[in-house]
Amino acid sequence: MLSHEKNAILTQSGPDAPMGKFMRAFWTPAMTAAEVPAADEPPVRLQLLNERLVVFRDSAGRVGVLEENCPHRGASLFFGRNEEGGIRCVYHGWKFDVDGGCMDMPTEPAGSRMCQNVKAKAYPARLAGGLLWVYMGSASPAPELPAFEFIGLPGDQIYASRWHQECNYAQAMEGELDSAHVGFLHRMVNHTSEDNQALTGKYFKEDTAPSWKILPTEAGFLACNGRRVDGDKRYWRLNQFLLPFYTMIPPRPGDAQLVRMWVPMTDERCWVICVTFRPDRALGAEELAAWRNGDNSHRKVIPGTTTPTERKDNDYLIDRQEQKTISFTGIKGIRAQDAMVTESAGPIADRTREHLGSSDIAVVAMRRTLIEQAGKCAASGETPVAVTKPALYRVRATQAVLPQDMPVETADEIIRPARAAA
Repeated sequence: MLSHEKNAILTQSGPDAPMGKFMRAFWTPAMTAAEVPAADEPPVRLQLLNERLVVFRDSAGRVGVLEENCPHRGASLFFGRNEEGGIRCVYHGWKFDVDGGCMDMPTEPAGSRMCQNVKAKAYPARLAGGLLWVYMGSASPAPELPAFEFIGLPGDQIYASRWHQECNYAQAMEGELDSAHVGFLHRMVNHTSEDNQALTGKYFKEDTAPSWKILPTEAGFLACNGRRVDGDKRYWRLNQFLLPFYTMIPPRPGDAQLVRMWVPMTDERCWVICVTFRPDRALGAEELAAWRNGDNSHRKVIPGTTTPTERKDNDYLIDRQEQKTISFTGIKGIRAQDAMVTESAGPIADRTREHLGSSDIAVVAMRRTLIEQAGKCAASGETPVAVTKPALYRVRATQAVLPQDMPVETADEIIRPARAAA
């Protein structure tokens, strides 16, 4: 359990909160590149780390991320005109470029120097790896982007999607680090997958109390969970937690790699961004179709929105008959099942009321790591180590079947790719 004070530190991401300051030391993934407007098209709204922003692309194709409220009288720039190199507020015609500089102030007398002294709040933005990244910190110049394996790959090797979730980022992310739930929440009651390493396979169904080992890294930790299989062996999964809100789980052999990102919108809502990619070849038509329709990696959403089709206000379209005969929950889709259990605890769960067990070891490690890192950053003002070493993010989640008594940290076949991508 966490005290109310520590729960507040964990969940609050505003600019003055310790966790908010810590997160702002990193580049923040904000939306997919496909969601960024084209040059001179209308701006779009973006909520990020408790700040209301607008995103637009100027006539030259440069991306701008500005505070939503005009610095004049606070009108929303979402309603502004994106024209001739900048966004113009429709209230009094003040116009700003992608860096926040005032380009025009037509309501002031000719010769006034006021335009030179007013600046809209703007954040550096970059397009990379199929995503828009925003730097909301104070370092100048901004640090390098995290060197995820998918950054720099050709566009046909990457698929990115984004949806929103109605709970705090940490609460949503906890499900990704909690492997013990897989044998129940995602279970199919009418069959077991012939693929033992699938989340509905027998490896998860037969041993529902995995053993745990947390291996710290400079950028977070490896959440190692092992299940007894085939009599004298253990099936190990090494999930990645990377500061401040990234997770990786191992794909089935032959499937694409993936990275998931749990980005605070506000203290009570978050973005979930998923990037699936193949380092060696273009993505196939069948897998792209499955992801776009919401498979085990991506969430199905209402077309043209970030709103999931199965969600809290429609009880996740639960089918009670299917719950009896087909799946453990009666809810379609692993991502929707995960959202149900995390959102149903409330937008910010009262962690003082929890009763944690051995299955929660990785969740506890994530909370402790984030709270300690945020506290250290607030106390010293130093840049987190992970920000200064972008190569720490070039890792993978891995899995292997090992002899029962082999320490997982000694197995090179599973540790090496978890430490540095092949």
